[in-house]
Amino acid sequence: MDACRRTTVLLLAAAVLCACGTPSQNAGSRSTSTPPQQTASPPVSPSAAGSPSANAVPAGTFVREGLVGLYGSNSFKVEVKALESNRDLTVLKMEITATGERDSSSGDFGYDGLPSQSVSFGKFRLFDPVGRKVYFTLRENDAEGRAFGTRHGTATTENYPDDFRVGVRYPVEVYFPPLPAEVRQVSIVPDMALAPFTGVPVTGGAAPPVARQRDNTDTPAPGSTFQWPVVPPSGKIWSGVSDVNELVETPQKTTEQQGTQETIGLRTDVLFRFDKADLSDKAATVLDEVVEETRVRADPAKPPILIEGHTDSKGEPAYNQDLSVKRAEAVRRYLAGKLGDAYVYKATGKGESEPIADNTKKDGSDNPEGRARNRRVEISYQIKQDLPGTTTTTGPSADKVRGSGRGPAPFRADAGPVVGSLSVKRFNNRLRVDVHPFYRDGAYLVAAFDVVLESSEMFVPVPGPFSGGSHAFSSGSDYGTFSLLDPATQARYLPLKMSTEFVENSVLTLEKGEVNRSYVYFPAPADSARTITLEAEGVGTVPDIPIS
Repeated sequence: MDACRRTTVLLLAAAVLCACGTPSQNAGSRSTSTPPQQTASPPVSPSAAGSPSANAVPAGTFVREGLVGLYGSNSFKVEVKALESNRDLTVLKMEITATGERDSSSGDFGYDGLPSQSVSFGKFRLFDPVGRKVYFTLRENDAEGRAFGTRHGTATTENYPDDFRVGVRYPVEVYFPPLPAEVRQVSIVPDMALAPFTGVPVTGGAAPPVARQRDNTDTPAPGSTFQWPVVPPSGKIWSGVSDVNELVETPQKTTEQQGTQETIGLRTDVLFRFDKADLSDKAATVLDEVVEETRVRADPAKPPILIEGHTDSKGEPAYNQDLSVKRAEAVRRYLAGKLGDAYVYKATGKGESEPIADNTKKDGSDNPEGRARNRRVEISYQIKQDLPGTTTTTGPSADKVRGSGRGPAPFRADAGPVVGSLSVKRFNNRLRVDVHPFYRDGAYLVAAFDVVLESSEMFVPVPGPFSGGSHAFSSGSDYGTFSLLDPATQARYLPLKMSTEFVENSVLTLEKGEVNRSYVYFPAPADSARTITLEAEGVGTVPDIPIS
């Protein structure tokens, strides 16, 4: 496609996106809302927490190549040189090279020109798959929110001299909040069409950041190294760390974990007879499983265990409120009788006031499936936390649905063979999804696949080809129509969420034959699961995907 035509298509796509609202309001684009749990941190005064350690990243080990940039994507090579941490901050050191046929925009790795997101390399994120937290780049705590570290030409500068020139090597430093001392490996999860960098070792004792000036040339030659300015943290600093939120569903219950809180949702149709508050004969089997999970996972030092009853919207609100309280109290009595007085319990009812699904369909007709999901009892508690210096890696778990904690995955240079494919047709575009073997990373499963444009017409992801979906939990994901199903247990796993964002990348603008390296993190299935099924709502199914 010639440059003029490509530019026209991209400008039209941008206009459509702007007409629909900000990117964070569109499921087909990357959210650019400020990451969760932001705090106005005091000034960071990096200290030399010991002398700098030797580089723990073997040269040439952590390398990814792929497309970068939502509009006008270009090919890049990204090599991680080091990940260094001290008590004040974490420094990601990389070397980035444009490998395509043309120079590329300097904004491809960030969110330049958007409110509170003028962040040169803000699309890089650190993920601790054992500690279950995502770390975002340190930024100025003001209206512009520009990142510290390496800065290239952005919409906030007077001119735009700093595109990536083909073949030039660009050293880059990106600063993050400090990692806990016990964290020795993390995954780098880019918000770009690059596979995750798993198993990146963390070196302690990082030296304080040093300011650097931009090299005094506008035309670096291919093969040379070009230094952009580096800005150490100072003044008021925005520091973002997010817990992750996971959801697993079975025909009898859902299990949702958000940070240190876990919530088990039990369908009351399994526990009670219609319109009754006395536990049914079959309720004991389900509740005994919950008792064992609670005994293992709930922290008695952080009370209470909260039991909440919920109903659908049929009947009078006052009656539903009373029924929800009685059902919550019945479950409380059962748990207390099995778990004993080591825990504090609190039972309450919410009636029909907090539905998790629509009670009626869009045409106004009844929605039995939605009502069944709303009729539930939720049991919430704080999860026991490992003490500093201990490991969360365990042996095989007896849990039939959820995998046990494991160490971070080693780095995978190759995605492995294609084990199944899906075909997607949208307007004049034909996309092929090539699925690779999935693998465990800490407490999670990495779904790895490539999206390939087979048609000649340029593909613009407005809206995203796999966004939306019928489940409220994951509808905001770029792969909201994707879920994993374990046929052995009928457990369904939804994309891993961090506030309104997800631990994934997105599908970019593509030309014929271009490959979008894609990934989504999901909760890991049981340790006994050796294969899994990918279900893409409205598209198709890929069964028997190997898990390693």
